Amino acid sequence: MCKCSFVRVAWLAACLALASTQQEYDVNQPTGDVVFNSVRSADVALIFDKSEIVVNPGEPLYLDCGARGDVRSCIWETEGGEIYQVQDVYENVYTGLTKPENTNGNECGIVVNSATMEHHGHWTCKVFVVGNSLVGKKNVIVTVKPTSPVLEIDDRRSLTVNGNSETPVQCSVAAARPAVTIRWFLGNRDVTVSAATEETPADRGGIYKSISVLRRSFEPADNGKVLMCSISHKTLLAPENATVPLNVIFKPAEQPLTTFYQISPGSDYEVRFNFSANPPPIRQEWRFGESFDNPAKIVAIPSVDGRYTTGLEELGTGMYTAKLLITDFMEDDANMEYVLIVENDMGETPYKVRLSMNEAPAETLSGGAVAGIVIVLLIIIVALCAATYARYRQMFCFAPVTSPDPEEGKEDREEHSDTESARGTTPAHTATIKTRLGQLTQVFRKPKKDQETKLEDNEKKSLTKDEMTKGSPYNERNPDEKEVVYAELDLGKGEADKKADVKADEKTEYAQIVGTLTDNREEEKKE
Repeated sequence: MCKCSFVRVAWLAACLALASTQQEYDVNQPTGDVVFNSVRSADVALIFDKSEIVVNPGEPLYLDCGARGDVRSCIWETEGGEIYQVQDVYENVYTGLTKPENTNGNECGIVVNSATMEHHGHWTCKVFVVGNSLVGKKNVIVTVKPTSPVLEIDDRRSLTVNGNSETPVQCSVAAARPAVTIRWFLGNRDVTVSAATEETPADRGGIYKSISVLRRSFEPADNGKVLMCSISHKTLLAPENATVPLNVIFKPAEQPLTTFYQISPGSDYEVRFNFSANPPPIRQEWRFGESFDNPAKIVAIPSVDGRYTTGLEELGTGMYTAKLLITDFMEDDANMEYVLIVENDMGETPYKVRLSMNEAPAETLSGGAVAGIVIVLLIIIVALCAATYARYRQMFCFAPVTSPDPEEGKEDREEHSDTESARGTTPAHTATIKTRLGQLTQVFRKPKKDQETKLEDNEKKSLTKDEMTKGSPYNERNPDEKEVVYAELDLGKGEADKKADVKADEKTEYAQIVGTLTDNREEEKKE
């Protein structure tokens, strides 16, 4: 039985030793998203960074691979199956491959002097040690310069879009390795956030086709601006762009009521009103009367009608100025309402205008500013009311600071001295609690005036003296017959006080006991 067990154990140990001698370590084997700085086999470690390398054609390619421990040899293998022994590279056996300048921690590294398209792909570093081999892999991307960006539009000269309606615009790059980065600009503003980019492989060599689609609602203010598709890539020293001017189609843009001020009576005043429209207006005229809805007079543009002369000036990119010249301006002209009617192929828009001989009103605060001021004033009023109430009630920081009176409590101590001597000392924390409760209730009491307090104290003192005089049976006795007896009481501390204050010295308290002498003569008579 023992012999059989020994044979099985020996056979199992031999199998484990054989498996360990044939084991190979791969830094990429566990998972694709785990980065290993080193892989150890006994006292041997592989130093390898598997991060992707991007290199332009003609630039040097640095392939770093290091090891610590007893290394037999190491090689590099390309994705196409070519093998380069590191020692042969160091001895200049291969053309275009050299030894790196720094081999500290890079004992198996090599340098490709000028990268070409054949060097694109995965490279594997293998380090052979005693009984094992350590493996590290990395991806090398040899760039391919991107093709020029192309805007997919019908007319290369301009891009015509309808105002305030979403329009998709597409920009594409046919080939690039790696994929390009595409950004969109409208004038000087970056609008890439409104675009979505899709990258699709063009072949198996890592070349990508990129398509970016911009979806945006263009406004009348965007008319005439330049829309630009800009690409950036490792092979480009500066971004490469594709541009097109915008032609935004819209009816005459609406505007709020406009008032012209400080018109001098008797002067020749010209109204200049700016508006935008694209395509150009096909009809424009001035209407005015007692109200906007019922004009009494219509003057076409351009024309001359008595005291009124009209005209239209084109400013470019869909901007225009309508002019109305009024000769010998009168007060009746200021009392009328004016409407400018502009129509183009997209629609018609009325513009309301008023003329005033008064000065322009001062700029008023916005509703938000007024609301903010009101809120701040309310907060200040509430804070002042709270402070006034707290001061009246002597609360919080307005509470009076009471200092302990050394005379206060003497009578109580004298009155209860006999009782304390009989039943022992009272725990100190009871007095402390009463003191704190008194201080707490003192905050909510209205303090008495000094004069009232003095009067009450004097009344109490006089009342005490009168009661003592009336209540004593010996009030008429000769003062010489009264005797004062002093008794010395040794009040020892209780167990609770000893624990609370061990280092305190024992104190002797003195109590004044006032006694009265009985009449010995009356006792003798009774006997």
